[in-house]
Amino acid sequence: MTGALEGVRVLELSRYIAAPVTGKLLGELGADVVKIETPTTGDPMRYWQSGDRAHSPQFAVYNRTKRGITLDLKHPRGTETFLRLAERADVVVENFRPGVMDRLGVGWDVLSERNPRLIYCAITGFGPTGPYVDRPAYDTVISAMGGLFSQLIDLERPQPVGPAFSDLLAGLTAGHGILAALHARTSTGRGQVVDASMLRAVVGLLAEPGSVFLDQGQDTVSNTRQRRAQAYGLVSADGQPFVVHMSVPEKFWLAVTEVFDLLDLREDVRFVDRMARHDNYAALDTILKQSALQRTRSEWFDLLERADVPHGPINGFAEVFDDPQVAELGLVESIAMPSGERPLTQVGPSLLLSDTALRVGPPAPLLGEHTDQVLAESGFTQAEIGTLRTEGVI
Repeated sequence: MTGALEGVRVLELSRYIAAPVTGKLLGELGADVVKIETPTTGDPMRYWQSGDRAHSPQFAVYNRTKRGITLDLKHPRGTETFLRLAERADVVVENFRPGVMDRLGVGWDVLSERNPRLIYCAITGFGPTGPYVDRPAYDTVISAMGGLFSQLIDLERPQPVGPAFSDLLAGLTAGHGILAALHARTSTGRGQVVDASMLRAVVGLLAEPGSVFLDQGQDTVSNTRQRRAQAYGLVSADGQPFVVHMSVPEKFWLAVTEVFDLLDLREDVRFVDRMARHDNYAALDTILKQSALQRTRSEWFDLLERADVPHGPINGFAEVFDDPQVAELGLVESIAMPSGERPLTQVGPSLLLSDTALRVGPPAPLLGEHTDQVLAESGFTQAEIGTLRTEGVI
């Protein structure tokens, strides 16, 4: 099977996470993604964490499915080389600060004149305009400013948490924007700009609590969602953490009181209905935590399963990848490596398509690994490529 984006050429000017995530997504769908890095140094994410590979495991996962070239865009010949590459491309995606591409002479106005069908995706921290446009933007800053941390942490004891939420969200958002622009081009014949910012992606993720605040004036904090969803974190007698989620259906509340042998709570005025349980969440949380200590987690799961109550373990990655359902979904992929190196094991694509293939390889490119190949495909002669190398452009 061919990929859904077979024949689509993407030029990715990227560093770190956001744009590489977009390129990875498009590459998994079958696009020919060419990652463009500066000669000699390349993407700093290559050196993020040491290991027994040529580059970091973070770089390896965000940059698989791609080919890689080096090109100095600050060199006049590098600018012209990129413009020639863009003439044959369908998509350019970049995550520089606003204005950088224009200063390099390869911004949207120049590119669209050379290739009117080109789709140009800019992933920025704060957007292309506004009072913060010139600020440096990293994930922690955006997740904090966009309200995400307020939903996850104790604000009286602030500590950044989790993976690079805003980078990942911006990369995924940019990906679906590019897919929409590719589809629109089939009828208009024209490319367009896809504006994806980390701040927009984070605030967009929080559309539910944000809209509740805007429309009702109700603010939310880190445990607001748990109270509304009636979700509880518990620890069993053998010290194993797990969650129970009762949501709205009354049948789950009734089943929990039976499983935990708390039938008397059904008549307790504090818990008589869902809103009462919401308002008295802390009291019910304490009761359930005390009750959870009476059995092992496996014993609780047997009872909860039979009662059809939504529940699950709080897993670390060792447990995640030992889970039979994760195995059933085929979420672990092995990617063949060159020169007899041991295969690379990574998390696979997050979706499947019934009639078109998804791609997980090849592995992330070495710095400049495909420079000559890509330039030759784009009409550069061997003499031109040699000159570019001699002049330090590639």
